[in-house]
This record gives sequence, C-alpha cells and structure tokens, in this order.
Amino acid sequence: MASLIEVNLLPIEYRVARKDFSYLTDRRSVWGTVMLLTAGVLIWLHFMTLVATQSSKESHISELKLEIQKYDTVKKEITKLQDLKSKQEAKNQSLKSISVSKKRWVRIFEDINASLPPHTWLISVKEEADKPDQIAIQARTYVFQEAGGFMLQLERRPFFLAPTLESIEQVKAEGSANSMAFSFTLHCPLDPVIHADSTPAQGERLGSAH
Repeated sequence: MASLIEVNLLPIEYRVARKDFSYLTDRRSVWGTVMLLTAGVLIWLHFMTLVATQSSKESHISELKLEIQKYDTVKKEITKLQDLKSKQEAKNQSLKSISVSKKRWVRIFEDINASLPPHTWLISVKEEADKPDQIAIQARTYVFQEAGGFMLQLERRPFFLAPTLESIEQVKAEGSANSMAFSFTLHCPLDPVIHADSTPAQGERLGSAH
C-alpha cells in the first residue's frame, strides 16, 4: 500500500517539529543498553565478592593472631617450667654432691685443725677449680716460722700430701692499725685415700688405735 504524502502548508513560524524517538526502539540501542547494564551488574557482584573475601581473610588472620598469641603464652610458660626444672635439677645435683663429699670435707678440716699452729688463723679454704684433688689454703700468722710449721704438720696428716707455698708477705693485721702479720697461701694436694667413703675419719682412726 502506498504511503500518503503529507504536506504542511502552515507558515514556518507556526510549524511544530515532532521529536523522533524511534532510535529508542532500535535493536542496536536496546542490546547495547542491556550489555552495559549486565557488565555493570557483573562488576558490582565481582567487587562485592572481593570485599566479602577480604573481610573473611581479615577475620581469619585475626583469629590466627589470637591463636599465635595463645601459643606464645603457652610457649613462655613451658620455657619457664623448663628453666625451673633445670634449676631444680642443678640444686638436686648440688645436694647430692654435698651428701657425697660431706665426709671428705670433714676429714680435710680435721687435718687442718690438727695442724694449725697457735698464732695462725685461716682466711679461706677452697677447692681449686682446675685441680679438684687440691685445695688452696689462705692463712695469716704473727710468727713467720709458723708458716713452715703449718706446712710440715699438714704433710704429716693422713689425707694431705706435701703442700707448696705460693707466696708470703707482711700485711696489717685485722682490727689493729699497728700490728703486722704474715699472709701466705698454700696449695695442698689431697691423698687419693680421702675419696674412699669407707676410710674412717681421723677421730675414728685414733679411737680404734687405742
């Protein structure tokens, strides 16, 4: 059917132009709009997925940090208990050592006491670290000859070998500004017999001799 030809005979100033909205129903425009909306929705969903994933990971990281802190506390407690156990074991070993060496030191001091001259007194008696079978005796005396007599008496005792003199010097006596004394140090090797617990002490030996 042939279309009618429309002729507008109105003057130009009275003519009304009709707007053409036919492009809105054009297939290309419709599909383009649909694709843009779909792309926008997909981008928004992807963004929301990333946000949710990040929140989940941050929450998991926070939980892991709390677990690590808890295990760190447990680890510190274990370390403290191990240190306490080590110290306790060291104390036990020291107590055992004291129990074992008690008779040994009783014998040593018995011999030192029996050998000490009347004008001589002890400053210190200690076991030498590098020589466990030897003790160092630091003493002082008002009479120079008593240092030699002390060495001679120690050598005669049953648990001492011949001592050696490290040094002797004149010093001021304690508690007196004018009195002078001789300070000396002896290195005294111990007889191996002192390590045998079955060996009787000096008092027991003297009692059995009578």
